[in-house]
Amino acid sequence: MQFRGSRSRAIAVVSFALGCVLTRFLCSYQDLPVRRETNEEALEAVLDETSLPIFDPETIQPELFHPPENRQPVTTALKPTLPPYPPLLNRTAVILTPSTCNKDAFLVIIVVCSSKDFEARKVVRSSWGTKITEVKRYNSNSLYEQFQAYFVIGSDEINDERVEEESQRYDDIIRGNFMDTYAQINELHTVKTLLGLKWATTICDPQYILRVNAESFVNVQETIRWLHSLGNDSKYKEGLYTGYHHTLSSGGVKVIRNPLSPYFIPEDQWSDDLLPSYVSGVGVVLSRDVAEKIVHTASEMKLIHIDDVFLGVMAKKLDIAVSDHSPRFDIAYTTMLTECKDLYFCVIGGVPTKDMFYLHQNVHHLRSICATNESQLPG
Repeated sequence: MQFRGSRSRAIAVVSFALGCVLTRFLCSYQDLPVRRETNEEALEAVLDETSLPIFDPETIQPELFHPPENRQPVTTALKPTLPPYPPLLNRTAVILTPSTCNKDAFLVIIVVCSSKDFEARKVVRSSWGTKITEVKRYNSNSLYEQFQAYFVIGSDEINDERVEEESQRYDDIIRGNFMDTYAQINELHTVKTLLGLKWATTICDPQYILRVNAESFVNVQETIRWLHSLGNDSKYKEGLYTGYHHTLSSGGVKVIRNPLSPYFIPEDQWSDDLLPSYVSGVGVVLSRDVAEKIVHTASEMKLIHIDDVFLGVMAKKLDIAVSDHSPRFDIAYTTMLTECKDLYFCVIGGVPTKDMFYLHQNVHHLRSICATNESQLPG
């Protein structure tokens, strides 16, 4: 009995001591400084008219984007589209750009995607984005033309470190100093496209630039053959702005004013009820001269956050007509690769990540079959 009483007292003493230590720890933890920021405060920061625009072609150096002096606090909550700039980072940005660009590249492909799209980028690299060494020029026996694909993203603070490791490994990522979260579900922001075009025209020297989405499948070999058919062996075709043509007989496309739509455009971005004709973002082909004009003129225009619409507005301002090659651009993934004539396409849109590699295999297989009878190949 005496032993049991001693043991009970010992347990009581130990329990009391542990309780004191735990209480002190919890009290100290509550005294730690905690940053609290409401969505309303972040919203005011984004809507602040004094916020610096992040794209100014006249002041941007070859490294493209510099961290802003007046960084505004932001959260990862979705932001409204006004003003039409994605929120800036609340820290010093680590700007990512590829270390080199092949000056001999005939075609530079800019893939606009989200920083979190790791799997999509991986699939592109292992499918149509795989470097090819031999592409016959259109109606020519000379070998070969080169292309390079690059991914344009923003920052989201959660995946930044992983993206930086990915960039070191593949050297094909262009990242700006803006957040990769903004209006509705539209992550294909105009600023990304302008960043990609600026980099391609400043650092690279391609004859053509193709802007696509992460869900776009590019038939690279046919695209290069087709682009050669538009020009000649000594000169590329100037003034080219083409793809799947969105237009109405009345001269434009109706603006979507529903705020719940990812394609919503507020009146202070575009006040007219109709948009000028434009090319779908599934695949936008620009000749080098057109891309340069757009980059140099973009700062003079009110930005529209939907990039393919903005490119159409820019084309109209620059008096560049849309060249309609819609049959070569399938925006709804309806192409069935069963006959040689199906290889006519340049870009298929809306392709799920899981289908990308299989589609690449089907194209390669069909082309090898059709190569036995070149008269059946599209030309």
